[in-house]
Amino acid sequence: MKTKRYINAVTALVIAASAFTACSSDDDDNSNNNGQNGQNVPASEAVTSYDDLSFFQNAIVSIDSLGNFQKRHYGQPLYDSDTTQLYIGVNTLAEAESLFREWVAPNGKVTKTGNNLTYQLTDNEGNTQGSILFTASTAGGKLAEVTPSSPTLLKHFSKMIFLSNGSWPYNSTEGKYRLGDIRELNVDHGVSGYHEKVYNFVCIREKGNGVNAMFVAISPDLYVPKTWTPSDLLYDVAAVPGEDKALTISKILRKDWNFFVSCFEAAGGGKLNRDELYWLNKKKTYLFKTCQWCIDLSKGDIDQWDFQWHNPEKHFLMCIDWLDD
Repeated sequence: MKTKRYINAVTALVIAASAFTACSSDDDDNSNNNGQNGQNVPASEAVTSYDDLSFFQNAIVSIDSLGNFQKRHYGQPLYDSDTTQLYIGVNTLAEAESLFREWVAPNGKVTKTGNNLTYQLTDNEGNTQGSILFTASTAGGKLAEVTPSSPTLLKHFSKMIFLSNGSWPYNSTEGKYRLGDIRELNVDHGVSGYHEKVYNFVCIREKGNGVNAMFVAISPDLYVPKTWTPSDLLYDVAAVPGEDKALTISKILRKDWNFFVSCFEAAGGGKLNRDELYWLNKKKTYLFKTCQWCIDLSKGDIDQWDFQWHNPEKHFLMCIDWLDD
């Protein structure tokens, strides 16, 4: 079954095309050469460090730059008295642990004692940011609880409780979409003037208790970041995943890669190819370069590509996981 839903922009993905040049009294000859023509700036580099707190926060609940609530990706509040306490239904403790590890950044430090886990959070420079505790439980249908070391560590999230599906307090409602189904969704797009455009999204995760279905699309066209300017907007930022969600997408796709390749082929948009990189919603400006993040979905590797001195062309990855199907 196909349906149409309009996705209103939460904000715009604004990518500045202006070149950034600067120098200081400590710049050496190589730095000056970089500033003049970029001849020593590599086209790409692997991303090896992450801000664990930001990664975990946005994996569960997305927030804007001011810390305001945007949307939940995991968990359902069952009681109006506390919407920061979220619930997910699972079948086993192992399934709960697997989900928890999806919220851990690559190279994140997790220690396990018995059935309990502690995730030590650090920033990009390795500075401590607190911790997240995964505690196994057998009380009242619970299998585990996830809590931050400080009640103010995460925004709009105080606890995640994993319940056995048999203890879920409401009748489980099966989603309409099965794996591989195609759903038409409209996404704000403004490369040639602001408008909404229909894309065929592939269902890669079915709805569960406390977990929404996940729909993914690949842009049919290739884009070079330096063409994205404040007056030439690209995709609704809400529909373009960051690192955390992109890695979850990669993990799901790799479980049955050939099946999903055929699904994206049927969807008629961009192709799902091995060793191909797809743009994500993250950009960073350094002293002599400006980079956009992208992911190899067949490996789960994330790179940053310079577009101040180079002209990388890639398809965009899009994901919607906040709709009730």
